[in-house]
Amino acid sequence: MKNKKSGGFKLRTKLIVITALFTALILTVIWLLFVVFLDDFYRLAKSREITSTAKTIETHIDDDTQTLSDLIASLCIETDANVLIRRSDGKNFENIAFTRPRSILSNNVTVSAITERARLDGGESIYTFSDPTALPDVISKSENDNMLYAKIITTASGYSVIMISVQLTPVDATRTTITGLLIIVSVASILIAVMIGYIMASTLSSPLTKLNAAAKDIGTPAYKRLEGSPGCRETAELNETLAKASEELQKVDDLRRELIANVSHDLRTPLTMISGYGEMMRDIPGENNAENIQTIIDEAEHLNRLVNDMLSLSKLESGMEQLDLTEFNITEKVKELVERYGTMRAVQGYKLDFEYEREYVINGDELKLLQVFYNLINNAINYTGESHSVKIRQTEENDGGKAYLRFDVIDDGEGVSPDDLPYIWDRYYKENKAHKRADVGTGLGLSIVKKIIEAHCGRYGVISEPGKGADFYIELPI
Repeated sequence: MKNKKSGGFKLRTKLIVITALFTALILTVIWLLFVVFLDDFYRLAKSREITSTAKTIETHIDDDTQTLSDLIASLCIETDANVLIRRSDGKNFENIAFTRPRSILSNNVTVSAITERARLDGGESIYTFSDPTALPDVISKSENDNMLYAKIITTASGYSVIMISVQLTPVDATRTTITGLLIIVSVASILIAVMIGYIMASTLSSPLTKLNAAAKDIGTPAYKRLEGSPGCRETAELNETLAKASEELQKVDDLRRELIANVSHDLRTPLTMISGYGEMMRDIPGENNAENIQTIIDEAEHLNRLVNDMLSLSKLESGMEQLDLTEFNITEKVKELVERYGTMRAVQGYKLDFEYEREYVINGDELKLLQVFYNLINNAINYTGESHSVKIRQTEENDGGKAYLRFDVIDDGEGVSPDDLPYIWDRYYKENKAHKRADVGTGLGLSIVKKIIEAHCGRYGVISEPGKGADFYIELPI
């Protein structure tokens, strides 16, 4: 059954479209500002300008006539405005003006109307008009609009009225010019955006396409690291990650095949012996004796131990088996285990010594920690030298102000080669790759030790030199 291709657009297409859309969005905002709302922005800017001019005059309203006239003249030149100030002491009026002949502020009747409107608007008003002889009540817009600002100020001697008038320049011609320019700019911007998007897409998508093609072979010998420039830093990091993942997957695959071969061997051997001895006892008279029955029992126990170790390791790795934490005297329990194990192994010529200065009580899972010591001691017995001697030593260690209870299980066998030290705790790892069932047991003991100690937040390790034995140690927090 063929795999369906995943939907969606390619990265290159998406980047080009996104770049073009982003450029179009920016151009749309520019069109709105410079074409659609140009007149509104212009009128807003003018209103702010004359309001600012009025505030400047207001701060100098009490200056002498000459000074105020000079100020008005300079402001009118800067803003192209017409300004009239009418000061009154309650009886007489004084006009200070800088107006053009045809300005609305040169008509006294109109000036009185402007003052009255400002009074009715609460003392301040601003509006636009078209006909300088009439002051409409509504703001209008036409080709020759004017903007008028009026404000009544109360002073110590009476009151003053500030009136400012400016003519609004028609923006239609400006809008037409800007529109033509924006059309050219918009077309050029879209083309440039598409080109930039294409370049960006090529820079990003080409390495990703190559990585995707290479990733289809990840975990197999056919996988090849992407050579040459991988594009940006992220794709370079992805290239390295895929290469490392491929290496690790190949290691896992190798270990899987080795695990299947080793487990098959360990399962087949006791089953073969059980079946062979059973058939022999059935078919050969006199072979139904205690020695042959004990052989069958031993092989069944070995088979049961292998299955139990595999089940325990599987539960520990999956997190299904939780710790049953209790406080117990670990020194006393280890001592009892060593004595019991030593008595059982004494008939085979093995000697176990346990060295300790005082007893310790810790918080841990008693059954699982005893399994750790059983596995370590059994491993040491399997690999000890001709002396058949195993030493277990208990000490207290301090690291960074934190106390640990350390146990060393020491044998005087051939030791572990430096090349094998990093992998000795892996499940079913064989130091010499030769499957010696009588020596190495199930091959899962050290992996179980590792998982149990990690669950107790402890530490583990091995110190060894070829030909000088090995020291497997664990450290448990006190």
